[in-house]
Amino acid sequence: MMEFIRFKRGQQQVKYIRLEPQFEGNAFLPQYALVPLAFRTQTSGFPLVSVGDFVTEGQMIARAGNSLSAHVHASVPGVVSGIIDAQLPNGHLFRGIHIKTGGSFGILGKQRSSYPWKQSDQAGILHFLDLAGLVNTSGETTSLSEDIRTAVKQGVTTLTVMLYDKDPTCILDSFLARRFIREVAEGISIIAHAMGAAKIIIETGAEKKDRALFDTIGSVIPDCDLAHLTVPQTYPVGNAHTRSAEKNAVVIDASTALSVYESVQHNQPMLTTYLLLTGKTLEHAKVIKVRIGTPIGHLVEECGGFKSKNTHIILNGLLRGTLVDSLDLPAGKGIKSIHAVGNDIDIQKQLEECGHCGQCLRSCPAYIDPIDTVRRIQRNRYTAETLRSIALCSGCACCSAVCPMRIPLSAIIKSAAERGVGHAV
Repeated sequence: MMEFIRFKRGQQQVKYIRLEPQFEGNAFLPQYALVPLAFRTQTSGFPLVSVGDFVTEGQMIARAGNSLSAHVHASVPGVVSGIIDAQLPNGHLFRGIHIKTGGSFGILGKQRSSYPWKQSDQAGILHFLDLAGLVNTSGETTSLSEDIRTAVKQGVTTLTVMLYDKDPTCILDSFLARRFIREVAEGISIIAHAMGAAKIIIETGAEKKDRALFDTIGSVIPDCDLAHLTVPQTYPVGNAHTRSAEKNAVVIDASTALSVYESVQHNQPMLTTYLLLTGKTLEHAKVIKVRIGTPIGHLVEECGGFKSKNTHIILNGLLRGTLVDSLDLPAGKGIKSIHAVGNDIDIQKQLEECGHCGQCLRSCPAYIDPIDTVRRIQRNRYTAETLRSIALCSGCACCSAVCPMRIPLSAIIKSAAERGVGHAV
């Protein structure tokens, strides 16, 4: 189905093919899992196991390294065959624990009593969320328990829930909200109880079925001050009302709420995550529940494999996502989607073919000059204006989307920012 993305600035719009995914349920169990000890920069954990150790399903195998990180658990039982370098979506190398699957599953398929969160106080629920290694994926992936603890210390009592997709090409959160709205609502209620929320703001799209999501949440959480905000159908998503709702609030998404519900319901740590697999070079578009550490190449095979050889993988959306070059990259906390796209990508050739049309400049909501910034980054010639532009860039990728030569402008600027360029401004 052809979809259009309309940008706030410049009145431009781009079209892309959106495939309606099927919900596949649980992915096949992997023969091995490479469980990352980190989900972004500066979040690596401390291993609690050694090569040759047998680990059980759900066993804590790494302790959180700092307040930004989360505990790590074995998603499959088996023998630790290595503690090796693993690549995160941003290209940084972090350690991962390689587990060769074997032995019996202690959680999968077993009846387990749910965690009694309604009878627990805030400290008890926060302790559970912490031990379970749950994360918040509404923005940069962070420790959910730490987000809540920080909010409680600051006296924040508002919980804002995004039931829409920040990147309209990565439709996982809206998909999960519509398919599992009662479970998502229960997860929202648990998080609200953990932080002592006095108000819950639900942000949705403007369609009738989106309004129905809010009504269902109201029936599941009847005794709370609920408010409903509709987000505009332009990109980047948001306006003064949504910015106000997300300021001085704990902000979560549907994926986070659903993960909390499932961990509490089954009284288990975070062992799985939901992934959208789509793209014009995939045989079938699917949403799959996968074991953390499953290689994305295995998941591509479950979707029928690639239609063509010249296929590139983009994680977490075509606009805000990251290009990766390895099918061995494991599915981890914070990865929401896998797009398989065609055509070879040659950045230098694309830069040389730039026609100076100015569309990237006209579409940028931060009013920077993306192509000039990228050219200076590529030449390692940083002026004060270049450093300012890198610091101001939000990573929305409007510039990349409207570029007729498909130059990955936003990704190049984002990479420079991650290297620390622009922080001196």
